[in-house]
Formats: sequence, C-alpha cells, structure tokens
Amino acid sequence: MRAGLIGAALVAVLLGAIGCSPAQEPVVPAAVAVAAEPLTVIRHGNQFMLTGDVPDPAARRALLDAVITSAEDVTVVDGLRLAPGATTPDLSAAAPVFEAAAVIGDFTLRAAGDTVTLGGTAARAAEAAAVADTAEQAWPRAHIVNELVTNTPGRE
Repeated sequence: MRAGLIGAALVAVLLGAIGCSPAQEPVVPAAVAVAAEPLTVIRHGNQFMLTGDVPDPAARRALLDAVITSAEDVTVVDGLRLAPGATTPDLSAAAPVFEAAAVIGDFTLRAAGDTVTLGGTAARAAEAAAVADTAEQAWPRAHIVNELVTNTPGRE
C-alpha cells in the first residue's frame, strides 16, 4: 500500500515538473492549417467528376460553368469543397481549356498549387497540342505539365 502511494506521489511530482497537472486545460490551437486537396477534374465520356478544394464560391461556380458549357449533354458530379486559402489557377479562365479538350473523352486536369497537369488520350497529336496551348494561354503563370497522349502515335 505504501509503495503504491509513493509511486502515485512520484508520478504527480514528475507530471508537475514537466508542466502537466490534472487541473490544467488542454491547449487546442484556434485554427489548424489543413493542406488543401488538389483540384481534380476527370472526364469519362459525358460524365465529369470534380473533386478537391477551391478557394471560394466564385471559383467553384467558374469551374462548374466551364465544364458544363464545354460539351453537349454532360453530367457533372460535384465533389468540390470550399477551402479559403486553397491555391488554384484562375478558374474563370478555364472554359477555353475544357472546350479544346471536348474531343478527349478521358480528359483529366489536376491543379496542385501552381502546377496544372493535363492527361488523357487524344485521337491526334494536334488535338493534344491544342489543349496544352490553350492551357498555357489560360494560365500563363502556372506550370503546365502535358501528359496527354495520342492513341495513334505519329498521326496528325
């Protein structure tokens, strides 16, 4: 019994020495910085899946409008989240990119910070080049990574 009391007293003294006490409230940070999820647009035929974080409602609306107006009879699955402080390219300039990519049925776009990655399979090299050129014009300050491929190499 005496050993248990000595042990409990020793634990209390050690906890007090390192700054913990039973009466002390735990410190919870007021705002925890959460890394923004990259913005991703994935097209499968006429269906678009949008995920990731956008900085504000205007950016979300601009991206939705760009996707909806890019092709006829599209279905959009909106998984976007509002995250103030998220960094994306200027989404109000996105419409020409999606219009140029309308011929690419498996088009993907991923925006993480100042890097925009384009993906998918174009029927011709000229179609892939047109999408990449349009993205460069739409977002001149972004680093554009062109991962578009053609399903018939060398075919123009």
